[in-house]
Amino acid sequence: MTAPTLAMERTALAWRRTALGAAACALLFAHEAMIDGQPTWTIPLAAAGVALLLAVVGWARGRALEHGHAGSARRSIAATTLAVAAASLIAVVTVLLHG
Repeated sequence: MTAPTLAMERTALAWRRTALGAAACALLFAHEAMIDGQPTWTIPLAAAGVALLLAVVGWARGRALEHGHAGSARRSIAATTLAVAAASLIAVVTVLLHG
């Protein structure tokens, strides 16, 4: 554990913003899943799950930085990359299915 620096604080805030944005996207996707009819409700629900995972990762990384646990960010960055790639893939599939 190291003393939090301004750079760590800025990075923690960036992760927090990422978590809030992903949580908002998860809510929008969940809303879309509820108003959309079957059988297409699974696609927005999958996107909501991916966005929720991204929100949890961002929140956990921001909290770790806030408490001075800099450590390696490889897992958080890899999880974020995979989540964004999965959400992008889901968006492409949605556009292809619905035109």
